[in-house]
Amino acid sequence: MTTHELDLLENAIDSLAEALAKFEEGDADEPKAFKFAVLHMAHFVELIFKHHIASKHPLLIYKEPFAAKVDRNKTITLWDAINFINNEAADTVSPALKKDLEWLKRLRNEIEHHKFKMEVPEVRTTIGRLFRSVVEFLDIHTDIDLESLIPDSTMETFQILSDEYEFKLRTALREAEEFEEANPADHHDQDAPPPRLDCENCGNPTLIRNEKSSTGYRCLVCDNEEGDNIPASCDICGETATQGELDAWVLDDGTYEYRCYYCSGRYHADKDD
Repeated sequence: MTTHELDLLENAIDSLAEALAKFEEGDADEPKAFKFAVLHMAHFVELIFKHHIASKHPLLIYKEPFAAKVDRNKTITLWDAINFINNEAADTVSPALKKDLEWLKRLRNEIEHHKFKMEVPEVRTTIGRLFRSVVEFLDIHTDIDLESLIPDSTMETFQILSDEYEFKLRTALREAEEFEEANPADHHDQDAPPPRLDCENCGNPTLIRNEKSSTGYRCLVCDNEEGDNIPASCDICGETATQGELDAWVLDDGTYEYRCYYCSGRYHADKDD
């Protein structure tokens, strides 16, 4: 008979590895996988905080550690652990992290006990933020080297979730691709503005059309709205061009007027030369 046994920390890491694997599946256009990422992440968070309490004294993980006979079938809850930690030092588990933990608890309970509805972008973003907050807690308040315990198969996802910029970039690239797929370029109209461009500020292909932008484009990574490659037109003759091809003329009222090579006078100046 084969026996599979994990201690508290090993059990937590096992659940984290499963959460990362399911998150990766969800990120690869399998949105239902996020359901299992939520469940495994919730299990990891609960166990890792319990492990932190048990590291102070192994009996503290039980509901009544001072009873004449400790009932080892009744352990503390995640919120017991958080209250213990914050009673040691106020806001060690920050209000923002507690808010995300409440969100995780609610969604997990709905998944396990009732019908549920999850907004995939919200799930993805909150799991990422929650993960980074827990990792930060472990780095500051424990001796656990979490990265050294992660299986190679989920290391890339671990590193992306750990790095806020990389996580934001991965999210932006996905959103830009989805926008481009939903708004394909009109190849029959060469003057039609492309749905997506390279952002000249951050160098990512995440500059997409945006009606609220003054230029008609905004980057999903750095919020940049400018670029020489952005489609524009001459305010005098209406000739289509790019921002980099037009000259900006300051008007008497302080506003700008964009003029093409001909309307700016550059054509005549070059001709005279």
